[in-house]
Amino acid sequence: MMYPEEITEEVFECDSRAHKEIIEDVCECPEEHYCFLKDFIGYILHTDDRTLEQFKCIEKFKYEQSQREEKDIGWERAIKSWIDEGYAQKFREIYEECMKHSELYDKVMGR
Repeated sequence: MMYPEEITEEVFECDSRAHKEIIEDVCECPEEHYCFLKDFIGYILHTDDRTLEQFKCIEKFKYEQSQREEKDIGWERAIKSWIDEGYAQKFREIYEECMKHSELYDKVMGR
């Protein structure tokens, strides 16, 4: 893991353009507003594309399950269900670089 003092513009520029686009897609922040999540992901976490996309898919899964149950199921249960119900395995099989989370999610969910 890199510490903030080790992160330079050069390190960030090493990331692919596609990675920056994935961060934009996952964060869904308006262009004209500051987005803490983008900074957090891009400069502090240095999370790979696959992890970002799966995180976003789990977020959608959590939202849909919470809607069905008419209450927030929480992150812990969402992640456990994602794994236990086989969605993590499906994600692993389907994932390809540069796929958008919406396309991935639909395929994982069999839509």
